[in-house]
Amino acid sequence: MPTASLPSVSDSCQQWLPVLDASRSPEREYVTLLVKLYRHRKRGFVLSLNRPLPPKKVRPKRVYQNIIHEGLKLQSFIKNSPTRMTWAKASKELQMSDSKIAHLLKIINKLPPDFVENMRSCTDESTLKIFTGRRLLSISRLKTEKERRNEIERLLGSIPTHTF
Repeated sequence: MPTASLPSVSDSCQQWLPVLDASRSPEREYVTLLVKLYRHRKRGFVLSLNRPLPPKKVRPKRVYQNIIHEGLKLQSFIKNSPTRMTWAKASKELQMSDSKIAHLLKIINKLPPDFVENMRSCTDESTLKIFTGRRLLSISRLKTEKERRNEIERLLGSIPTHTF
């Protein structure tokens, strides 16, 4: 009875292994492999070989707050409350820190009244960009009314066209 020969391991490997050419040539052969490469710069480079990277997130445009308007709302809230309003009660109800309440009230009380009235309904983005809370607070900390007015006029002069 003849025995069936089992296929050798080398026979099964012959199917998927590349064919080896026994003749060697002194010339080198070069193979060009084209791979689609996606890259994105974050902190260093991010590379992807198989699929494109997700698109970059677009930052939303910054919205500048009208600090004078916020301060006037706070001031009217404190004055028009039915009971005696303290900073502690106001900070609790408005969910605002005591220091922010103090800063807003200082800005409203120390800046020139005509400037406060003009800035109350200002929606010009370039003006709001210049008169931020920090800058208005530093102006309100100046010693005299004349210094405050001069600083405001200097800043208003840096705006291309202001609409008051």
